[in-house]
Amino acid sequence: MPSSHRLVRLAPRPVFDSAQLVRTAQTGPLVPEDIAALERLWPATLGALHAWRIDAGPSAWLLLWLDEALEREVERRFAQAPAQGFLEHALAVHCVMAAAATQVPELAEHGCAPVPAPHPAITAAVKELGLSWPERDTLCRRYALLTGTPFSGGCSGCALGPRCPRLKTPT
Repeated sequence: MPSSHRLVRLAPRPVFDSAQLVRTAQTGPLVPEDIAALERLWPATLGALHAWRIDAGPSAWLLLWLDEALEREVERRFAQAPAQGFLEHALAVHCVMAAAATQVPELAEHGCAPVPAPHPAITAAVKELGLSWPERDTLCRRYALLTGTPFSGGCSGCALGPRCPRLKTPT
């Protein structure tokens, strides 16, 4: 059965937030030089951001991801300087989550984005955008987010359920 959906390009412009970045990285305080270096990377990270809303009848989903080239750059940095690579990884995660929060503000308060159950419109839209969803609940980009919009609850609305890595991570 063909999927009927509409793609809407979004243009979120999240701001660099060093305090939120530190919470994302879970590193504790960063030295000013590290913060300044990450802030200099922010424009390029934003330039790698793609943001779409998938509309299908009464359902809608937010889809965000960063370019594969940025993933490779973070991997390269990890290989050269692991500590800096980790911070650049945290910056990428922060960018995606901050962009998501500009579109679905409840995500900032909840701290994660509930993964939707598989839907033909999502599968078709992801393919149309040149991405793939090869495994259930996992997009083909490392820095990506797919969640329902408007916000429809936290863990209770998440398709990951007990497989959620957040539930397995000690606080």
